[in-house]
Amino acid sequence: MSPHLRLVEERSADADADAGAGAGALLLDGAVVVPRHGTESLTGVERHDLDAHRALVGVRRACVGAAAGTLLAAIDEVHLTGRGGGHFPTAAKWRSVRTAGAAATVVANGAEGEPGSAKDAVLLQTRPHLVLDGLVSAMEAVDAEEGVVWLHDGAWATARSVSRALTERAAAGVLDPPIRVVLAPDRYLSGEATGIIRTLEGGPTLPRYVEDPARPWSVGARPVLVNNVETLARVGLLATGSVAAYRPTSLLTVVSATHRVVVETDAATTFGEVVARAWTSPDGDEPQAVLLGGYGGSWVLWGRLRDLPVDADVLRRAGLSVGAGLVGPLPASACGLEESASLLRYLAGQSARQCGPCVFGLASVSALADDLSGGRLTRGGRSRLARFMGEISGRGACRHPDGALRMLASALTAFEADVHRHRRGRTCGAPAFAVLPIPGQA
Repeated sequence: MSPHLRLVEERSADADADAGAGAGALLLDGAVVVPRHGTESLTGVERHDLDAHRALVGVRRACVGAAAGTLLAAIDEVHLTGRGGGHFPTAAKWRSVRTAGAAATVVANGAEGEPGSAKDAVLLQTRPHLVLDGLVSAMEAVDAEEGVVWLHDGAWATARSVSRALTERAAAGVLDPPIRVVLAPDRYLSGEATGIIRTLEGGPTLPRYVEDPARPWSVGARPVLVNNVETLARVGLLATGSVAAYRPTSLLTVVSATHRVVVETDAATTFGEVVARAWTSPDGDEPQAVLLGGYGGSWVLWGRLRDLPVDADVLRRAGLSVGAGLVGPLPASACGLEESASLLRYLAGQSARQCGPCVFGLASVSALADDLSGGRLTRGGRSRLARFMGEISGRGACRHPDGALRMLASALTAFEADVHRHRRGRTCGAPAFAVLPIPGQA
């Protein structure tokens, strides 16, 4: 078994017995440990080939004609939303494409923009046929002309797993519509939906402003439906099982100092239980806070998050979201302002550089955040930071600046005591600690 990625928790026989007919309606066989950087090493974790996949969940039902409406009704019934971060209702996106009237393209988006996330790679390398069942079902339901599996350049193990799965299906006589694998530039924004659509229309892999988020393709162009691979894996469960057997779980990637753990949880599981199960504390203490959702997510104090369940409705009422499923606990001995400044520096460097808020605004805010974390921020600097954050918010051509500012704003609130300690010439004295992996950094 590979030391880099291994199965660490098998589903118990008791859990299978309790689940009954719904026992197969899980995305993963158990929690999976992945390296801190990259997802190429998956030796030792069981990959479900077509036979194993069908033995577990059955054969996919066709989703054409009246069956398309049945599937859409099932998606509505389980309240399935996108799992790439936006959590837009899945059925609403599909209906928008269905009513567009032209032959569409359906994209399975596996180019995880969040460097800390690994759930999509784990799914595509262990349960590729579940994702492909969901992709084909979506293609049939919206009468699409082609399917695309969208991956980052360099995700070779994931690409091989998908290509192998397509070969297995063809060899078994499965008559899927045309599906191709596309490798996008390995950048933070390459998985952004409008950037995917722009590329498929012949443009650069960069996000763009759209007036109608439900119809993000260009006027006169073929419609494009983009769904995260986790979303499509869940569609695959509905297309092979039933609503009664469906289990509304969440896939989370929990980040520790030396590794990450991808874990599947139900809505009754609390974040305290998730962290106790999947996080390795470097100092033996509970975390002081957690970055929830992604690099453009929110810092949440541990006392506030610990007892909250991984339930979208409960989190929404608390003003929170699991976003792309990233859970980044901040050790008690670390400095949240230093970690936030590091993340903001990375996000500013990943700018699409298409508008002022990205080109100039994020860079300026990042420099001021560095001054704050280093104890160099003057009174005038604090005033400029507040002004820049107000001027940039909501004015970018895409949502990238808004996510970066949301993360920083939550840090200034969650770590308010540290902000006061980080006066000019002073810091809180916490040891340096990189909580979340940054590409290019060991």
